[in-house]
Amino acid sequence: MGSCLVLLTKTYPFAKGEEFIEDEVPHLAEHFEKIIILATSTPEGAVQTRAVPKNVTAHAIAASAVKKALPANGLSLFPFTSCGGLVDDGERNQVHGSLKRRAYLLYFIAKAKEVYRQCSRVLRRYDLTAFDGVTFYSFWLYDVALAALWLREDCKNPVKKAVSRAHGYDLYTSRNSMNYLPLRRFLLERLDAVYPCSQNGTDYLAGLYPPYARKLHTAYLGTRDFGLSPEQKGDVLQLVSCCHISPVKRVELLAQALALLSGWKGKIHWVHFGGGQGLEELKAYAAEHLAFLEAEFPGPVQNEALMRYYQTHHVDWFVNTSSSEGLPVSIMEACSFGIPAIATDVGGTSELVREGETGFLLPADFRPEDLADLLKRLAGRNQKENAAMRARCRQVWQESFCGETNFARFAQEIQPGV
Repeated sequence: MGSCLVLLTKTYPFAKGEEFIEDEVPHLAEHFEKIIILATSTPEGAVQTRAVPKNVTAHAIAASAVKKALPANGLSLFPFTSCGGLVDDGERNQVHGSLKRRAYLLYFIAKAKEVYRQCSRVLRRYDLTAFDGVTFYSFWLYDVALAALWLREDCKNPVKKAVSRAHGYDLYTSRNSMNYLPLRRFLLERLDAVYPCSQNGTDYLAGLYPPYARKLHTAYLGTRDFGLSPEQKGDVLQLVSCCHISPVKRVELLAQALALLSGWKGKIHWVHFGGGQGLEELKAYAAEHLAFLEAEFPGPVQNEALMRYYQTHHVDWFVNTSSSEGLPVSIMEACSFGIPAIATDVGGTSELVREGETGFLLPADFRPEDLADLLKRLAGRNQKENAAMRARCRQVWQESFCGETNFARFAQEIQPGV
C-alpha cells in the first residue's frame, strides 16, 4: 500500500481561509495513497465548503473545544519552569522577566496539547500501520507543528516523519507584538524538515539557528495557470489590490496615495478585493477623498471569482502595501497573468517582485507621497516597456511559482521514506 499524509491546517477545507492550500492538495493527492486533513481551529458546527480529491478525508476540530480545555492543560504543565520537559535554558532566558512571554509560552503549549489530543482521537479511526509510511505535515510552524511532533511519536508505523511549512506570522518574530515565538529551537531540533515559503525565510531561520540549517529547505508555494490578463484598451490606469484588511496590510496607505493624485490629469480605476473590519472605514475614506476616480470594493470573494476578473479585465498594476509578508500568494496570482506589481520590500517579496523586471519595490516605511509619485511615473511608460515587463512576469511565474511544478516537487520531498 502507498504512503499516508496527515495534514494539519487551521480551517481548510472548512469555513473560510487558507485558500492557498486548495491548489496544493490535488497534487499531494496524486503522490499519497491517502490524505487525512485535520482542520484544527474551525467554527462550531463548520461544514466542509471546498471539494477535495476522492482519497482525501477531512475532519473539523472546533476552536471552541480547544479553547475550553486550555485552563486544565495549562495547569498540567506544572512545574512551569520545565513545562513537561519542553522548555530548556535557552527558552527560559527568552521568557525571563516577561510575564507576557511566559503566559504566551504556556498558552502555546496548552493549545498544542489539546490540538494533539483532538487529532489523536480522530486518527484512532485509521490503521496507519497499513501504509508503507506516514508523513505528518503541519502547514504552519506554530502550535500545530508541535501537535504533529506528538502525533508522529504516537504513530506505530516504523516509517514516519514530521515536517512543517513556515510563512510569515509563524516565522518572523518581528510579526509578534512581544517579538517572541515559542519553542523555535525545540521544533527545529525535532522536526525532520522545515520548509519556509521564501529564501528570505530560510536565511532568517538559518541565521538564528545555525545548527539546524540543514533541515531548512525553501519551498515556494505556487498558483494555477489561468492564462494571461487581456491587453490594455483605453487610457485608464487600472489598479488592483487584494488582501484581508488588517493593520499589517495598510491598505489605507494606497488610498491615501491615490488621494494625492486628485489633480492629476490621468484616469484611475482601483478595485480592492477582500474584507475585514476596516472595509467600511476604507469605503468611507474613498467616498470622501477619491470621488475623482472610480473605486470598487467587492469585499471578500471566492478565489475563482478573482481569477475570472483577471481573465476578463486588463490590470496595469497589482499593489501590495504590507508592513510584513512571507511571500504573498496574491502577487503570485497576479504575476501568473502577466500583471506586474508594486509592493513593499518585506519578507521574501523581492524574490517575486524583481525591481524593474516584474515590478517595483517600495521601502517598508514608504510614505503615500512615494507611492503617488511612482504611480504617476509608471503611468507615463510606453506600451513597449509595459509589454516587456508583463512578459517577464509570466516567465518568472513559470520558472519559479507554477503550482503544478512546485507542489509536485514538494510532495515527493515529504514522502515518509525519503
